[in-house]
Amino acid sequence: MPAVVQGQQQARGALSGKVAVVVGGASGIGRTVANALARQGARVVIADFDAERMERTVEEILELGIADALALSTDVRSDASVRAMAGDAIKAMGQVDILINVAGVLLEGPLDKLKTSDWKWMLQTNLLGTVRTTTALMPHMRERRSGHIVNAVSADAPAPHDPLTIAYDAGHAALAAFTRSLAAELDGTGVNVSLYCTGTKGPRIGQNTRSRGMSRLLHPNKDVEEAAKPMDWQVDSLIDALHHPRFLVLAEPSR
Repeated sequence: MPAVVQGQQQARGALSGKVAVVVGGASGIGRTVANALARQGARVVIADFDAERMERTVEEILELGIADALALSTDVRSDASVRAMAGDAIKAMGQVDILINVAGVLLEGPLDKLKTSDWKWMLQTNLLGTVRTTTALMPHMRERRSGHIVNAVSADAPAPHDPLTIAYDAGHAALAAFTRSLAAELDGTGVNVSLYCTGTKGPRIGQNTRSRGMSRLLHPNKDVEEAAKPMDWQVDSLIDALHHPRFLVLAEPSR
């Protein structure tokens, strides 16, 4: 169903003429966001490293028969890859109006079991990946004096409580601080910035998982995406924020 906007369903095609880049849009909540944007009529660029899932998401969007979609293989850990994605997206679509950053990896385990290399692995995607995509597309938006950047943090990252996800939550807390400062920097430029919190009932952002010092019995081998498949209602508030810009966007407004 289309997103709920101020108590009413937003009409299909409400984002017609807009181009959205969804980084991490091949699976999980990114896939749900990409489909929601397409149902609103936005042309969607899926930027991800998972070619199989990325193509599947593009096919889902094209089957809607509402908007175009494009898959761009992207490694957010690479400056060159992100720059190429930004350039290709603008060249193919003519513009980029919306940037949604939902790419992530999950790092978990007791602090004394985590290596510095684990922290670097996580931060390269969860924090620096968003910094890269933002700095790659921000000049284009500033020049056009129009755009919207949405950075997602998982679950209740601004107020973490699980000691086994201390690194993961710390990375998203840093991302929240980055997003707050970005909003201040872009204030008055015509470019909006939002921080999207997926909610305590939402899936953690990041299909790739690295666990340290934890029993395998706690994490049976199964598809992470299917185990915590996001629902359409979890992105309603995000779509609403694109129509009615605000900084903090909660997947669970009542929390």
